[in-house]
Amino acid sequence: MNGLILFLTDPYLAEEYFKRAVGVEPKDAEAFSKYATFLWRARDDLWAAEETFLEAIDADPTNSYYAANYANFLWNTGGDDTCFPLDDESHEDTI
Repeated sequence: MNGLILFLTDPYLAEEYFKRAVGVEPKDAEAFSKYATFLWRARDDLWAAEETFLEAIDADPTNSYYAANYANFLWNTGGDDTCFPLDDESHEDTI
């Protein structure tokens, strides 16, 4: 089922599927990125979205797509004071 259709018809079920997807090993950066977008747009949970965007970057650090998604999130939310810098390793303690 298309994720957008599932989100529109049952956001709680969509979130359950996202949680399953991010719980698999090895970590799937795409799943984390899509879940982060869901948390941001559907749940308006900026803190959880940011943490999840960082998990996506951690899962595939050489793929600039996930860093760009995080940058888009920061740009749109104005997260100057609440967001972790990408080159700061101290955020790993909070994930």
